[in-house]
Amino acid sequence: MPLIKFFGNLRQLAKTSHMEAEGETVKDVLDAMCYDKEALRNAIFDGDLLCQYVRVVVNGHDIMLDRGLDTPLVDNDQVAIFPPLGGG
Repeated sequence: MPLIKFFGNLRQLAKTSHMEAEGETVKDVLDAMCYDKEALRNAIFDGDLLCQYVRVVVNGHDIMLDRGLDTPLVDNDQVAIFPPLGGG
């Protein structure tokens, strides 16, 4: 099963720093992890799309440089989800 790691305020919304979820694609895994976490879903998704500034990385590679939410996953993949970053 892929391991999902949360960063920033997403840790509070997920109520954990990491979890495992089943799925064949990034979208499947994100849907599974958000099944009963509406606040987390709202922080990550805008409808069926990722929120504009949320970054999802699989094994160190930004999914938007691959197949986006359709990026395939296999057991032991690591999925990292980063919230929008601010600062100045």
